[in-house]
Amino acid sequence: MVLERIKFLRDELNKYSYNYYVLDNPLISDFEYDKLYKELEELEKQNPLFITPDSPTQRVGGISTGFQEVTHKYRLYSLDNTYNYEELRRWYERITKEFGNNVELVCELKIDGLAIALAYKNGSFVHGATRGNGIVGEEITQNLRTIKAIPLKLFEDADVEVRGEIYMPKSSFEKLNEENLKLGEKPFANPRNAAAGSLRQLDSSITAKRDLSMFTYTPIIERAKKQPKTHWDGIQYVKELGFKINPNIRLVKDIEGAVDFCKEWETKRFELDYATDGVVIKVNSLAYQNELGYTSRAPKWATAFKFPPEEISTTLKDIEIGIGKTGAVTPVAVLEPVNLAGSIVSRASLHNFDEIRRLDVRIGDRVLIKKAAEIIPKVIKVCDSAEHDNLPIYQVQGNCPSCGEPISEVEGEVNLYCLNPNCPAVLRAKLEYWVSKEAMDIESVGPSVIEKLYNLGLVAAPVDFYKLTIDDFLKLDLVKEKSATNMYNAIQASKQKPLSKFITALSIRNVGKETAELLVNEFPSLEDFKAASIERLAEIDGIGDKIARNIYEFFHNEHNLQTLEEFKNLGFDFSYTPAQKTDELAGKTFVLTGTLQSMTRDEASDIIKSKGGKTSSSVSKKTSYVVAGENPGSKLDKAQDLGVIILNEEEFKNLAGIE
Repeated sequence: MVLERIKFLRDELNKYSYNYYVLDNPLISDFEYDKLYKELEELEKQNPLFITPDSPTQRVGGISTGFQEVTHKYRLYSLDNTYNYEELRRWYERITKEFGNNVELVCELKIDGLAIALAYKNGSFVHGATRGNGIVGEEITQNLRTIKAIPLKLFEDADVEVRGEIYMPKSSFEKLNEENLKLGEKPFANPRNAAAGSLRQLDSSITAKRDLSMFTYTPIIERAKKQPKTHWDGIQYVKELGFKINPNIRLVKDIEGAVDFCKEWETKRFELDYATDGVVIKVNSLAYQNELGYTSRAPKWATAFKFPPEEISTTLKDIEIGIGKTGAVTPVAVLEPVNLAGSIVSRASLHNFDEIRRLDVRIGDRVLIKKAAEIIPKVIKVCDSAEHDNLPIYQVQGNCPSCGEPISEVEGEVNLYCLNPNCPAVLRAKLEYWVSKEAMDIESVGPSVIEKLYNLGLVAAPVDFYKLTIDDFLKLDLVKEKSATNMYNAIQASKQKPLSKFITALSIRNVGKETAELLVNEFPSLEDFKAASIERLAEIDGIGDKIARNIYEFFHNEHNLQTLEEFKNLGFDFSYTPAQKTDELAGKTFVLTGTLQSMTRDEASDIIKSKGGKTSSSVSKKTSYVVAGENPGSKLDKAQDLGVIILNEEEFKNLAGIE
């Protein structure tokens, strides 16, 4: 009797979960579901031998010690991209040369999430892994079991492997960031970033609390009642098995049907509660797919059409002044709120005052804005209007809006500066930059925490972070002991960061991450920095006279030297051991753009430098190679204009000798 009741409850709850999370069609209320769930939980507690892996109670596991690498049974390939309809038609022409006209295609929205592979044996979920580099991924089965859109038991006892995209709905992303800000934690940059971070938690109970879902897009049927002959039939079959597929999928007879689908979703996508940055177009016939095969990195039978960055016009209501960590004065456009690329934009970059003059931007103008590399909104031009000439020309204000001190020009600089070292805006900006990923990377301490600490007089300079106690954090609103301890520990742990991170975090004018790494390779201790002359600094390739003078002046400023001594007394180690280098890439300069699949851009940069090459943040005629990942920005366009060699990820790895 007990076993029969457990089986009944398990089957019923799995059915209700499928209808709720996959079909968006709840059959019972949350209260009724919870009541059945608690009954099953209690029966399993009393009869542990009857617990099965596909029970709804087994979705949340414990804490993992780490993620193991796993080799995929079937490789997960990348996709080649097309960026306009002519490129898309040329791709189709290559297909029709093989098989004649009117080759059927399947169009699917390209979900901006995290690719995974799921394996099922006899209808039970047995294994799940991240894409990784397509050949080797990370085992994350325990975390994947917490995602209710992933079936633990199929409706047939089939052996299948599917590919899917884990994503976080936009509404859930906004809610998560609101909660993070309330707790003083750093918000996620975008839904994809949030999904990836949630999926790689060592504690699967944290993953379970995040509202993740999945769309299935590629089935590999090993043993089942059906053996589909087309991709379309395969997708419909895995839906029958219990997988969630994207409802916005279309079978079309030729490329013009695919073009129509892309045009339809170019703007309609912003109505969705999940992020999509393009359309994946696949040859429908599996026999044709097998004949077409693959390149070294991507299937020839599929391509991704990438949506262009959206541009939209709105009214410029005001120009506000921002003050950065070096005192640089930055104009920011205050806009009539407008929906741009799926989010409401009310502010945009104007870069500097020369840009305002170049564009002749005036308050009250109708301006065109776009998202640079799909991230930062910027004003790109003034829309022609009869009212423009009647609007007053923008005048640069003469005083800092934060401290009231005069705004000054600095020789050789485009930016204007507030030169008051005690300007509140400068001090806060330095504090925020210190904890940023580029600098000391202290994730637990976000802008809202810094503002509270600053307002309470607990921090005024970065060195003050290391004087804080757990009790100091407990003085902040809504901060409990666990959060206070986490923030304290994260700050203390940052003392062990590499010297290049510390130099970057000091906010020396014109010295960012790349320059800091150049410096520590020449000067492996802080004493060497202090002893270096302007001439010696300027000799370093990539530094130059202006940056050399900024560095020299920083390390010969009495206040700065006292602060560095404070850091030393607080436990910082200012030594640096250069990594062993080879010379395979000596004399080559690389620019990295877009998202790489098997490594971060920082990791790719480290590989280049370890093999004697250099990296740069901008493309020029001196650039040897541009390494382009997914969603490359304007650097790719410039590389094409200049005729610079462009490498995809696989080509870069081959060149660098990476397995």
